[in-house]
Amino acid sequence: MLTLEKDATSTPVIGIYHKDQAKKPKRPVHTVHFTHNVNPETQNVAPAEGVLELHRDFLKKKNHVNDADFDLICKMIDQESEPHSSHPLRAQYWDIKDHFDRYLKREMYLGDTPDMHFQLNPFGKKKEDWPGSMTLFANSGGGKTYHIVSMIERYLKTTPDWQKKPILYVSPEVEIDRTLKPLKDKRWEMWFHGIDVSPDALKKSGKDSTSFFETEISEKLETMGENAIVVFDDYADAAPALVPMLTQKYNSMLRVARHRNIGVIQLAHTYSGGRKTSQSLQSNRYITFFPRSQQARTIRFLTDHLQLGVPEAKALVRRFAALDRYMTVSMFSPVCVFNSKYLHLL
Repeated sequence: MLTLEKDATSTPVIGIYHKDQAKKPKRPVHTVHFTHNVNPETQNVAPAEGVLELHRDFLKKKNHVNDADFDLICKMIDQESEPHSSHPLRAQYWDIKDHFDRYLKREMYLGDTPDMHFQLNPFGKKKEDWPGSMTLFANSGGGKTYHIVSMIERYLKTTPDWQKKPILYVSPEVEIDRTLKPLKDKRWEMWFHGIDVSPDALKKSGKDSTSFFETEISEKLETMGENAIVVFDDYADAAPALVPMLTQKYNSMLRVARHRNIGVIQLAHTYSGGRKTSQSLQSNRYITFFPRSQQARTIRFLTDHLQLGVPEAKALVRRFAALDRYMTVSMFSPVCVFNSKYLHLL
C-alpha cells in the first residue's frame, strides 16, 4: 500500500513538495512510500470526499445515487457510522466504502491541497547515485523538452558543485531551441555540454558522417559520459546519415548505463509499439507521456507493457489528462503512474 510512514521494508516512491519549492526544491515536505505492511497504524487517513473525488461520477452512476446521497455516505465513512440494516443507502454505503478502502491504499490525490504537488527529482545528490534511464514521448511542442529541462535545472540548482554530474545534450536543435536557454546559463557552463547533430552541423564540419560521428559525438560521449546524464532529444530528426549511428549509440549506452553510472534520457515524438520499441523500453526506469495530445498511444503503451485492459487504460489516461499535461509511469517496482496531483499504484 501507499503510505507517508517509513518503515524498515518500505520503498520511497516520490516526494511531495510545497509550491514555494517549485523552482528550488530541497527536501520534500513528505515522501510517499510503498510497503507490504498493511498495519492500520501506518495506513493513510484522509476524508472520504477527497479520496473519492476522482471517482465520484463513476460511483454515483454505479450506485444510482445523487450528490446529496453521495455526500451523506462520505460523511458516514468519515464518522465510521455504519448504516442500520433498513437504511435505504446501506448497499450503496458498503460498495462505496469498499472502493474507498481500496483507493486509500492505492492512490493519493492532491487536488484538494493546491499548495502541494508530487515532483520527480531522480538524479540523486551524489555523483555515484545512478540517475536511472527514462523516455519522454510527445508531439513537437508537446512539452517534453520543457519538462526535462525543468528537471535538470532543479538538479543543478540543488546539488553541490563537487557532486554535479555533467549534462550531455544530443540534439539537432541544441543551438536554436529556446527551451534550452536555462541550461545554457553561465552558471552551468562547466556541466552543460550541447552536441549538435543537425544537418547544418554535419555540413559545416566538412567531415563525412562517420568521421563526424566519431569525433563530435562518440568521442565526447565516451570521454565525458561516465557518471553523466546524457539526453538524446529527437535524434531521429538529426542529419539522416547520423541517425543509424545515433540509434546504435543510444541502445549501447542503455545496456551499460547502470555499470557506468549513466543516466540515459530519450525524448521522442511518439510511442509506436513493436519489438524494437519494447526492447529499448525494458531498461527505462520512467516513461513519461503527454496524454492530452497522444491519448491513443498512451493507452496502447499501458495495454502493451502493463497488461491493463483497454477500458481500464482509457479511464486512467483520461483521468490523468484532466489533471495535468503529463503522466509518468514508474517501470520499476512498485509500478505506479503519477503526475503533479495524482499518484496511482498499479
